[in-house]
Amino acid sequence: MKNFNRLLGLIFVGLASTAMFVACADSTEESCLLDTDCSAEFVCESDICVQTCATVADCPVGDKCVARPSGGSENVCVVDPTYNNTNTNNTNNTNNVTADPVYVALIKDTTTGVGCDGDNPGSDLIYVSLEADDGTVKGYGEAIYEDYLGDENVYTLGANLDGAAPNSTNTCPEFNEDNVTALGCGGAVGVRFLNNGTPVPIELDDQIRIYEFGGQCPTGTTVDAFDLVLCSDTDAVVNDTNISSCTNTLAGGEGETVITITSLF
Repeated sequence: MKNFNRLLGLIFVGLASTAMFVACADSTEESCLLDTDCSAEFVCESDICVQTCATVADCPVGDKCVARPSGGSENVCVVDPTYNNTNTNNTNNTNNVTADPVYVALIKDTTTGVGCDGDNPGSDLIYVSLEADDGTVKGYGEAIYEDYLGDENVYTLGANLDGAAPNSTNTCPEFNEDNVTALGCGGAVGVRFLNNGTPVPIELDDQIRIYEFGGQCPTGTTVDAFDLVLCSDTDAVVNDTNISSCTNTLAGGEGETVITITSLF
């Protein structure tokens, strides 16, 4: 009878705490009635063995360390409901992966020196494409953020970055406003990728191909450089030209560069 009453008490505690407590069980999700049913460094909460902790560093990624809900001196690891979101102020998001699809990439010019002289300084983009790891094109870049931060130049319309395949079959077309987008030294442009007008998400192991005129084409006078940065808040970039969420710098390059997506957020 005592064991039965103890079981009822445990069930009642578990039900009462369900709304506030999601336990992080060990990999086998060992069930229990008492702490002694669990392995070392685990205790019994809501009929499941959960890991004890002193700080969040003792917990699996995505958990937080909190006081034991049923009482006692131990702290336990529980799922952090704010993990895997786009709140960059959350200190648990250091190794976070965004829960929302990533659609926007920022191409930021990093050219210095001679490449910053002349009428159209900095990187001159012919096209940007999103490709699967086998090279199959998934979509082409459409300019959605055109607040050029770099030096003034005459080819900043972004007309060629329209979400469609390049205007010309010639990968080194005539240098004009219809075929290139000049960023200016230190400038930037945000692109999202379209396939027949439909936005395509950027996924792990995809590749982004950036085709830049100056370092690739025979008539290019200088080698220009750029970085590829992913943005987690598509709406802010598209609607507010706010690029504060563009924080994941993957790699840089010059000329024709293919960068593999090794991390999101």
